Amino acid sequence: MSHEGEEFNKIFSKGKFLKNIFFNLFRSYKNPEVIGETTNPELDDCICCGLCVDVCPTNAISVFKFRDIICEHCGACLNVCPVDAIEKNRFSVDPEKCIKCGVCSIFCTIPILKNEIPVLNVPEVTTECNNCKLCIQKCPQKAISFEDGKISINSKCNLCLKCVEFCPLNALKSPKESLKSKIIKVDLNSCIFCKDCEEICPVKK
Repeated sequence: MSHEGEEFNKIFSKGKFLKNIFFNLFRSYKNPEVIGETTNPELDDCICCGLCVDVCPTNAISVFKFRDIICEHCGACLNVCPVDAIEKNRFSVDPEKCIKCGVCSIFCTIPILKNEIPVLNVPEVTTECNNCKLCIQKCPQKAISFEDGKISINSKCNLCLKCVEFCPLNALKSPKESLKSKIIKVDLNSCIFCKDCEEICPVKK
């Protein structure tokens, strides 16, 4: 079987793939305006436990690849968990016991580390960019240009974020969103909004 075939089978058999697709196709909405609406998930308190990665049916979520190195296995999260849902470290959370109180995130080193990462002065151009150059036309400060085969944003940028709002591929990230993506990244183009990740997240109330 080819690599593409293996990837398809892995996605197809993971979690509740078909159930989620049909659920989102035929579910009833109280407010029709929410259909098709894309919103960025709140990731401020993420502790990189990886539970969301395990249940995501489309592999749309990836977490900080150095999380195993950063974690000192200090045991603080184990000690503060009121229901003993954490078995060994933050990567071993029992979703059945977890009550989503979020106490573990207060003592976890990953959110602290995030605060130490330098924040960009301009929006980040991600690898999803296809160099369509539409952002150049939208920038009121003329801070965006196409140089050496790629989009570049210079210091004229005043962070109005019109380019971020307009980008059809979500390929531009605000400095704040860019910082979050260094810890956990959600590919909104692959997400089917099944909300399995929200249901299992230990810090999502």
